[in-house]
Amino acid sequence: MATKKELLGQRIKFFRESRKLTQERLAEMVGIDSKHLSRIENGRNYPSLETLEKILENLDVSYEEVFNFKLLASKSEFIEKIEQKLPNLSTDNLKTVYLIINELKN
Repeated sequence: MATKKELLGQRIKFFRESRKLTQERLAEMVGIDSKHLSRIENGRNYPSLETLEKILENLDVSYEEVFNFKLLASKSEFIEKIEQKLPNLSTDNLKTVYLIINELKN
């Protein structure tokens, strides 16, 4: 099981990558060394509160979003959660889900 430090690092990395930023660019924006950001993302270091605030501000992410570790489930857990929701969806919603999934790249 991942530590809280590792989970926080994973979430920061997720948001950084989703915004198509390199570690070097985000570190520059935050005013820290890219090696320090790497250690944060790898769960070896916690950021200071000041650094965390700058990271979140530059990623346009809230504290709630970055600390929502429930989104870090395994593939099988995601599949199980999706399967639990499907029977309760309307036909129209099922069509929408299918269209979305069908457009995703493997």
